[in-house]
Amino acid sequence: MDSSIRDLLDDTTGKMFRDPVWGYMTLPDAMVRIVDTPEFQRLRGISQLGHVALVYPGARHSRFEHSLGVFHLAKRFLTKVLQSTPPLVLGEEDVKVFLAAALLHDIGHYPFSHLLEEMPLFFGPHEHRGRTVIERQEGAIYEVLSEELGVNPVRVANVIDYRTTERDIPETDLLLANILSGTLDPDKIDYLLRDALYCGVPFGGSVNKDRLINSIKFDPVRKRLAITHKGIDAVEALIFTNYLMYRNVYWHHTVRAASTMFKRAIEDLLVEPGCRLTPNDFEGVSENEMLTIVEAEVRRLHVDRAEWLLNNVAERRLYKVARIFYPHEKRQAFVHYFYDLYHNPTRRRAKEIELCQVFSQKVGVPLAGHEILIDIPKFDKSPEIDLKVFFGAAIPVDRDDPLSFDDPEVTVLTTSLTDNFETHAKIFRIFCIDNDELRESLKRDVKKYMV
Repeated sequence: MDSSIRDLLDDTTGKMFRDPVWGYMTLPDAMVRIVDTPEFQRLRGISQLGHVALVYPGARHSRFEHSLGVFHLAKRFLTKVLQSTPPLVLGEEDVKVFLAAALLHDIGHYPFSHLLEEMPLFFGPHEHRGRTVIERQEGAIYEVLSEELGVNPVRVANVIDYRTTERDIPETDLLLANILSGTLDPDKIDYLLRDALYCGVPFGGSVNKDRLINSIKFDPVRKRLAITHKGIDAVEALIFTNYLMYRNVYWHHTVRAASTMFKRAIEDLLVEPGCRLTPNDFEGVSENEMLTIVEAEVRRLHVDRAEWLLNNVAERRLYKVARIFYPHEKRQAFVHYFYDLYHNPTRRRAKEIELCQVFSQKVGVPLAGHEILIDIPKFDKSPEIDLKVFFGAAIPVDRDDPLSFDDPEVTVLTTSLTDNFETHAKIFRIFCIDNDELRESLKRDVKKYMV
């Protein structure tokens, strides 16, 4: 390994941070100057888990400390693959680009975690927004990257926003992106372990972090991260943690109720004639700043339904589950219907208003159009384990090394967890106000109107 690269990965020089997940983390001086920019400091005001804190009060951590954790783990992973057999060969600039991308991977996040991104009519992916922040030539991050770190900010943005269809991403930048993002990536590992810790749930404690890190190696054929067979148990624990966190934390029914109410309030405001806010007004602000500008605009326009929803979320007076749609009762056309509603929020809002009209007459309760809401989680969250396992002389069957992680000779966990994820975690809910008669009527009859 080149001495200049070794210096970048050295844990004995730079600024130390004490972290509850990883212990001491060290950042080189140039990376510290990125952290000191206003754009990065803003991440202190962006919660990692949004409304999860309404269920798990300890979940008050931010995108700031998560980003530091991802940088720390990415540096350890890179050290392993540069020393792999065969090693990944990178130049000094490539290493700087990778480390900067790891630190800045969440720089484009809107307030309230991924919540606003679930409103695709108004808000785009945070990776694309991150590119805008990084490539802004008058911005502090651009200056630090180009003048102090000595790298092209466009390359850093490429590694983060590698899925874009608006740019041709060079092969080297795609290689770096494949190490930073994927089945076994620093981002996913840090947020699972960090979220479990701050929520006070025991799931992440089963992951042997040191075993996992020490098993990392480079797959020279697929040009991405792989593991040795000694890391199988640790990856299994990580996959199981992912499943449990979605089922018990991220998609907890109370969390989803608050998130659904909040999104509907924002949507009602943005579609209101005369609204002066645009998606751009939600960029570059903290969550408290966002709430301030939203509440001011709601009062100015007298959008009573949005104000009512926001107040009820803030005071934890949340909607109740009226009906759950499980995968086993979804015909293929039915799934496509919910998929269409997810990607067409205007159509979903119209359906919610229609349901309010129908069930208002059924139960004799006056409904204004926002008292029944449809919750549809993202469709791309099912666990997909695309990972190679290298056994060397320890390979247990007469097959070529490496094996795929989901081969039965490696583990059968992924198949069963994928089925369980679809059945018990990835469900569609109908929420409504706390009215027993309305809930019973929806539970009994709403399915016939979901077409």
